[in-house]
Amino acid sequence: MDLTHDEQPNPWAEIVGPCYTTASIRRTLRWTSAQVAAAVESLSLLELEADDGVRLYPAFQIAEGRVIDGVGDVLRVLSTGTSSAWTWAQWLNTPVDDETGEEAPSSIEQLRTGQIEDVLRDARHAAAAWSS
Repeated sequence: MDLTHDEQPNPWAEIVGPCYTTASIRRTLRWTSAQVAAAVESLSLLELEADDGVRLYPAFQIAEGRVIDGVGDVLRVLSTGTSSAWTWAQWLNTPVDDETGEEAPSSIEQLRTGQIEDVLRDARHAAAAWSS
């Protein structure tokens, strides 16, 4: 092992945060494989595919053993602007500066507090920008 070689961490790990595997998301949600697949297909659950083909499910979209309300609605809006699930994950989980220059809560934090309409409005704007 070469101790002089510094491996750079994957920047996506910091952006996305912890993730579930297929087995662990099934256990957490108490879903079957078919239910997970259907939720991914309908864009009700965010799935990311790693370079090695492993399917990952960002933990930020789960609270108290269920998918946070509004996640699916937001994913379906974001999908009109880009098909990149990694972009959706970044958009959901990255805090942004508000009009005053202060860091505002991320979209996923806003969904956690029930601000679905505000997040959907912002998602429509983001999707429109991505598709133009």
